[in-house]
Amino acid sequence: MNGRKNRRESARFGIGRQFARGVFEAVWIPAAFVFLGLSWAQLVTQAHGAGSGYAPGSMELRVPGEPSLWLIDGFNVVQRSLLGGRDRAEWWTAPRRAELMSRAARFDDPGAEIWVIFDGPAPTAQQLECANPRQVFADSADEWLVTRVRDSDDPSQIAVVTADRRLAGRARGRGARIISPNEFLERCCG
Repeated sequence: MNGRKNRRESARFGIGRQFARGVFEAVWIPAAFVFLGLSWAQLVTQAHGAGSGYAPGSMELRVPGEPSLWLIDGFNVVQRSLLGGRDRAEWWTAPRRAELMSRAARFDDPGAEIWVIFDGPAPTAQQLECANPRQVFADSADEWLVTRVRDSDDPSQIAVVTADRRLAGRARGRGARIISPNEFLERCCG
């Protein structure tokens, strides 16, 4: 009887040891992945300098020289930069578009050609009169921007201003330079 008791205790102890081992493996493996991922991120950040939090090169392709054509993802810039922290209930309205157009008109490179593309139907012609920057209304601003970059003879001379990562990737893949909305607006102070 004493032998049976020892076998039961031994089996119970074995199950407890197996359980502890399983818990250890379940915690150790994900922890190792997290540690390795954070270590890798720290190495990349140190190698490329601290930035905006995006991976190096994800928001800007460094091209020598200043772009001559600036294509602005209108409502994206309004939503991301002009209304930062404020009520966004009216971000699609004419006053918000006018605020962006007014800022874009003060861009620090007077020789740059600037187009601001908004999603949706065009308002009255009276509101559209503007030589530079130009306003465009399209069913899809993203598609209009990508088509314009794709059809360009020299996409490296185009800057696309957006915080939309998908649009940025598509435009960059076609050779355009990507500029963040904040970087663009900082240059619109004149």
